[in-house]
Amino acid sequence: MTAGLRKRIKIRTLKSKILLFFILFACIILLLQIGVFQKWIRSIIIEKSETYFKESVHQIGQRVDLEFNQFHAMAVGICNDQVVNNYLADLKKQSINYNIAKYKISNEILRTTNLDWIQNMYIFPVGGQPPINLYYSKAVFDVDANIQNMLNDAPGLTQGTIRWAEVSSEPGQVSAFLSIEEGDKYGILQISLSDTFFQFLKDVQLGSKGEVFLLKNNTVIYAKDHSRIGTSALAFDHKQSTTVKYELNESGWTLLGVVPQAEILQQIHEFNRIFIIMIIVILAAVMMFAVVSASIILRPLKQIIKGMDSIQQGNLDIRLEHRGNDEFSAIIFQFNYMVEQVNSLIKTVYQQQRRYREAEIVSLLSKLNPHFLYNSLDMIYWKAILKGEQEIGGSIVALSNILRYSISHHNEFVTVREDLNQLENYLTIQSMRFQDKLNYTFSIQPEIWDERIPKLVIQPLVENAIKYAFQNMKHDGHIVIRGYRSKNELRFEVADNGVGIPDERIRSIHSACEQDNTTEGCGLGIQLVHQRAKYLYGEGYGISIRSMVGAGTTITVRLGTRAIVRPRKVSGFET
Repeated sequence: MTAGLRKRIKIRTLKSKILLFFILFACIILLLQIGVFQKWIRSIIIEKSETYFKESVHQIGQRVDLEFNQFHAMAVGICNDQVVNNYLADLKKQSINYNIAKYKISNEILRTTNLDWIQNMYIFPVGGQPPINLYYSKAVFDVDANIQNMLNDAPGLTQGTIRWAEVSSEPGQVSAFLSIEEGDKYGILQISLSDTFFQFLKDVQLGSKGEVFLLKNNTVIYAKDHSRIGTSALAFDHKQSTTVKYELNESGWTLLGVVPQAEILQQIHEFNRIFIIMIIVILAAVMMFAVVSASIILRPLKQIIKGMDSIQQGNLDIRLEHRGNDEFSAIIFQFNYMVEQVNSLIKTVYQQQRRYREAEIVSLLSKLNPHFLYNSLDMIYWKAILKGEQEIGGSIVALSNILRYSISHHNEFVTVREDLNQLENYLTIQSMRFQDKLNYTFSIQPEIWDERIPKLVIQPLVENAIKYAFQNMKHDGHIVIRGYRSKNELRFEVADNGVGIPDERIRSIHSACEQDNTTEGCGLGIQLVHQRAKYLYGEGYGISIRSMVGAGTTITVRLGTRAIVRPRKVSGFET
């Protein structure tokens, strides 16, 4: 998965991960339903369907057995009828006229028999008498070989038993043969069944497309589709259908139930369709529940993240609110407590740092001024020895002005004019000290004279130049003090024509000035100016040094203007 694809999917948020989990869970459920559940449900439906079909075919078979029992009772009743037996016995003895016997027998049988089930009914007397046509659609006048064999005491046909045989002239139609005897055999009764006997099978339903077939020795005797009557049961496609057999009490008779597999599969498909719809509805409800739950659960988390972003932007006044008594309430309570503690700690640290900076500046100023006053007084002393009192008086006046300006701490910011006047008093005394070998020039833009800057921010740079730039010089020293505005800042440059500074020494000075503690690697005055500029105006302000060995040095200090020097909001409170 590429980074671009991961970015498009956007699963970085916790809410997206929760939803992705539910989607994967839903897919697993669907796969299980399609794979395992469907196979399991298919086997259950097939098993239940087959059980239902077996029970249905069994019930239908019992009904057919009942029909056969009633038919058997009717046929045996005809064979045991005493009137019939008497007249057949007389025919056998040839003691009665054939037509009279036929009439009496027919009248007796037709009077006591239910003819709805019968297509044809004949009696074949023994002794060579013609057949008696009792009830028929087609009269019979001759005795065929099969019946003659029965009349000749063929094995297997005894009193009270039925032999079934298919009538070859009418495919699908069967006849029952019974022996009429009472001590002696008097004849054979043949009854051919009509469609009415199987009428109740027309109303039998096995599902919506299932059928039942009545078989005799695997030959179809009855079917709703009459074109199948007389065909073999082996012609059924058992792969495309489910078959159930029921062996009837009548020997050789079978009831066969056939249900197409498509009907069972249709039930499976219908169940799967309903099941999938239910799963989709349930999963949709679960997904909706997941979205709502994730939104409710993640709402306090988003509130905490928003609060942390506000803290990252420097706003420590933020306080979070959450109603309830859950885990998020405890987290938000701890969050608010942490913010209060951090806010209090930052204020304490800031105040301590500010007092430390003020004390450090005062300490540096106190270290700077005694050193200068010592040199100045030493110079004035020698001037008093070598020259007249007028020059000594001027020096004393300049010195007193410097002393008064330096020890005054009631106002940290002064105008550029005030600070440069003080610097000129300082340079006047230094010129007298170097016996007029030190020259200086001011180049200040007129529009910045009234800008306010920190007091004594330029003099330490001039003092550093006098102290280091003119050592071992054979010509007079010259210092140029420039001041100008550059965009939204003030810049002051102190340039000398001294011995210059090597590049390695410049890097060392810059590195030392960035440290908070005073070090010997950076001049005391330079470090003071740099730290004060950073403290008052922020990062980016302070000194920078450009120098070339033998060609002099330029030290630049960058300060903010009055538009930039304003109360600064640091970590939630004003400075």
